[in-house]
Amino acid sequence: MAKIKIAVAGCLGRMGQELSRQILSNKNLEFVGGFEHKKHKDVNKEFKKISNINSTKLVDSDPSQSIKSAKVLIDFTTPQSTLENVKIASQHKTAVIIGTTGMTEAQKKKIKSYAKKIPILMSSNMSLGVNLLFNLVQQTAHALKETDYDIEIAETHHKHKKDAPSGTALSLGEYAAKGRKVSFNKSKVLDRTKKLMIRKKGNIGFSVTRGGEIAGEHIVSFIGENDRVDLVHKANNRSIFVKGAIDAAIFLSKKKSGLYKMNDLLFSK
Repeated sequence: MAKIKIAVAGCLGRMGQELSRQILSNKNLEFVGGFEHKKHKDVNKEFKKISNINSTKLVDSDPSQSIKSAKVLIDFTTPQSTLENVKIASQHKTAVIIGTTGMTEAQKKKIKSYAKKIPILMSSNMSLGVNLLFNLVQQTAHALKETDYDIEIAETHHKHKKDAPSGTALSLGEYAAKGRKVSFNKSKVLDRTKKLMIRKKGNIGFSVTRGGEIAGEHIVSFIGENDRVDLVHKANNRSIFVKGAIDAAIFLSKKKSGLYKMNDLLFSK
């Protein structure tokens, strides 16, 4: 079987390096290259000379060549960079795995339009466990009515994470709202410091912690008068996100154009 050719955007970032290493060690995959922002201090240098990625390839500043050479691009960068990379990928018929968080609705709409030309899998979290949690949250929210149970979502991440709440936490809120068939935008409460008022029935509250090197922890609490149900996922390290992204890339390499979710991979087995 021919190896699946994969390129990595933001290849020297925290996730980018993990992905590049795992692709190189997988006998079914071929690492065709990676790229960074043109102003990055290590562009045009050999991977193995500036990182523990064992490759003599150069870190590219131009994404076009890597994307053109790849069957699948994996992108965990920034919303604007991701949009630019997906645009290039659509021109070369390259599939894209998007793990970037913090996208606006307008940006997500653009991604959806590109999915008419190429296969795209976009998820706020590449962990198969978290994606199973999404489904459990929806089912639990449907079963435990807002008249009896309040929903609170708490998330903890490393101190380097920029967006808050995390994309995963917001997705959990969306699944909870879907389970109760209510508008997430009308139910979510991200900040309780601006108004002095009691909790409103049906609210979905969020709390955020940033510190250390925590890979990611999410707790969805359904709190009633006499009991509390907690659905919890804790990531011990980033390897689960890397494995999920690589599994998703293999899955997507066989698909036609369209917008896919991790659920499509999770329940395709």
